[in-house]
Amino acid sequence: MSVLGFVRFRPTVAIAVVWVALQGTTVLTQQRGGTVQTDKVQPVNGGANPYRVIRDWAQLNSEGRPWGGSNGVAIDRDGRSVWAVDRCSAGTTPGCLGGKGNPVHHFDESGKEIRSFGGGMFVWPHGIHVDRDGNVWVADARAASPDDLKKFPGENSKGSVVVKFSPEGKVLMTL
Repeated sequence: MSVLGFVRFRPTVAIAVVWVALQGTTVLTQQRGGTVQTDKVQPVNGGANPYRVIRDWAQLNSEGRPWGGSNGVAIDRDGRSVWAVDRCSAGTTPGCLGGKGNPVHHFDESGKEIRSFGGGMFVWPHGIHVDRDGNVWVADARAASPDDLKKFPGENSKGSVVVKFSPEGKVLMTL
């Protein structure tokens, strides 16, 4: 799969950011929610583009909240900065329902958050893609269930969409 395409991870894996460097690939992980990570299990690294793991590389600075379940990463068109999408809360539920946390994050190559946006727009963000014009596409993987709506009334208009943002976070299109 192309590095610039959607990248999917099993929900139990808390991968936040994948970084492609000129001399190889680096996988940067974030431990928040999901299955507990351990240093006893080493990543398989026998492919043509070896990588190294850098735990806790990226930090959410703008909101002061921990990472939610992370399920999408993309390399910016500049080839150096990284975009990631998280589910706003630890684990898989309630995701971004009932909150205003920003699930779309842009990081510089050192892991410093450049910007975040998309708060109040998603149920369960799951994929992210940066197109050749630098626009950021985010897929929302599900709609609120009837049980979700009992806990979070008024959230029935969210979910099961793809949103195209400008690099600055302006909504350009919703599918």
